[in-house]
Amino acid sequence: MAGDPRDVSRRDELLELLYWLEGESIHGAATVGALARFLVQDEGDVARTMRDLVERGDVVAAGDGVEYKLTEIGRKEAGRRFAESFADLLGQGHGECNDPTCDCHTNPEAAAECHAGRHRH
Repeated sequence: MAGDPRDVSRRDELLELLYWLEGESIHGAATVGALARFLVQDEGDVARTMRDLVERGDVVAAGDGVEYKLTEIGRKEAGRRFAESFADLLGQGHGECNDPTCDCHTNPEAAAECHAGRHRH
């Protein structure tokens, strides 16, 4: 992914989308074809970006290699990006717990940590 801003943007979008799909427990939607349709992107570009994300350690190919899942590192990064991108739209929600004293309610990085801690396998 040699410096094309669209590649960086696509990587961020895919991380955020995978984070959202996992957070909503939407299974079977993290395939190249489904991700490309959801983002209205070329499948070849999405496939290339997913290979890059696998190489970086942010995602792994699950099962027979068709569906992708975030790694712990990828989930933390995706959660941070998701929280930053949607901060204005989020009250208590994605990444926040029900503990009113938890930092996840006021700190996007803490929200990513809190969310990641609840989704470790």
